[in-house]
Amino acid sequence: MNYLYKRPPYLHVGDKVCITSPSGRILPEKVFMAEKVMKDAGLEVEIMPHALNEFHQFSGTDDERFEDLQKALDDPECKAILMSRGGYGLHRIIDRLDFHFFETYPKWIIGFSDVTLLHAHLHRLGWQSLHSPMASAFSVENSSLALKVMNFLQGNLQNYQLYPHVLNRLGIAQGVLIGGNLSILTSILGSCSDLDTNEKILFIEDVGEYLYRLDRMMWTYKRAGKLSHLSGLIIGGLTEMKVGETDFGYSAEEIVFNAVKEYSYPVCFGFSAGHQLHNEPLVLGAKVRLEVTNEGAEVMYSD
Repeated sequence: MNYLYKRPPYLHVGDKVCITSPSGRILPEKVFMAEKVMKDAGLEVEIMPHALNEFHQFSGTDDERFEDLQKALDDPECKAILMSRGGYGLHRIIDRLDFHFFETYPKWIIGFSDVTLLHAHLHRLGWQSLHSPMASAFSVENSSLALKVMNFLQGNLQNYQLYPHVLNRLGIAQGVLIGGNLSILTSILGSCSDLDTNEKILFIEDVGEYLYRLDRMMWTYKRAGKLSHLSGLIIGGLTEMKVGETDFGYSAEEIVFNAVKEYSYPVCFGFSAGHQLHNEPLVLGAKVRLEVTNEGAEVMYSD
């Protein structure tokens, strides 16, 4: 169903942002740098108590990571939650989270990669969120990246124009933008966080996968009925894909194209978002218009 998702309030100078680490551990200096960049932009910043912890590959125990995220979700003063980094860990705590106070005090959830799970869960609750770089990417040297994210959070949405791609499928589509990391999307099939893709414009990206695994994920998503009734498909970075011992025979882009070639909706390759240097923000849950022509493609916000 293509209903309009609820949008958290846009941010203003003086608003509070919480930084939390629900997944992998992070170097403290990266979080402190993000804190400085956001404070310089006029925001109040709270680093959650366990955000800098280490527990094996995680940024703390399951209980610690859950407590930090739940506290930020419940905080009536917090207007946005910036994840420090991705990795793995949200699967272990997502079902413990209570969104009762979030519904009363909604806030922007910011991140990508493992955070795809939290985005998807929020979308099942009917809320928009921001697929974007996280605290680990913010720095004084690259302050323009943080400023771009904050521009989105202040309501200054940017439309995107893309170069033509040989595998693009022409067409025009409108729909709610959903998606994120393909590995995460396939891992939540059948769960209470699973996405309804019908009549939606799906965005996917991934990193570091063997080509046969990418092919398997695309066919898994297809067999689950997630690709047949889309309004459109946007493919972001398919970064650092691995060939394996035997040549798979198709590129990453060809694997995606082959999985959806029987359908008629527009398909756009080469969107600059995902595990790559240029990771453009996307408002998931927003209504967008996708136009794919011989001259290229355009993604425009329409709500």
